[in-house]
Amino acid sequence: MAVIELTGVSVDYGSAMPLAGVSVTLAGGSTAVMGPSGSGKSTLLRVIAGAQVPTTGSVCIDGRPVRRATWATPSDVRVAMIYQDYRLVQFLTVRENVLLAAELRGASCDSATVERQLSRVLLEPDVADRLPSTLSGGQQQRVAIARALVTGASVIVADEPTGALDGENTRRVADVLASLSERDGLTVVVATHDPAVASHMQSCLALECGALKAAVA
Repeated sequence: MAVIELTGVSVDYGSAMPLAGVSVTLAGGSTAVMGPSGSGKSTLLRVIAGAQVPTTGSVCIDGRPVRRATWATPSDVRVAMIYQDYRLVQFLTVRENVLLAAELRGASCDSATVERQLSRVLLEPDVADRLPSTLSGGQQQRVAIARALVTGASVIVADEPTGALDGENTRRVADVLASLSERDGLTVVVATHDPAVASHMQSCLALECGALKAAVA
């Protein structure tokens, strides 16, 4: 499992400071990051992915600094991000969405690989040729997870991935994310306000006003 190490990480906009001197080591497994709106959860995930450059401090994965995002690669190649709003390309089929993610990361992928990844997130193969608009929110979020998996990333960060879902779909998505760590050895970090989602993860961090308040195993 990939080890994420943050040392003295701050993000300071002058008028706001969403992260204030956060130092923590996430030694693999699955971790929930909890806190109220504005506590710095999303900023923390962006920093881990390289999508946000900290004002001070450092972020490393397996001892190597996280690479700054570019237009072509919106996060470090070792990290894949999942968002609350799915961010699927609506005029592409599920298969095409997953293949596109692989192509952008330079990962090898074919139709059989797409179907294997869909199986990992508990979706049937016939979903592959449907448009996202024909799927439920829970199904679309699991497609987004499959799209992240096909990149070959060792770290998955998910920003409020169940925020738009009902209770049953929240449970399914949380189960899938937890299993990626337990079964597949990926390092998973999930920002959430939902204690039910956090309970699926192996550990939990609490943020308040950009500062780390607790680390509960």
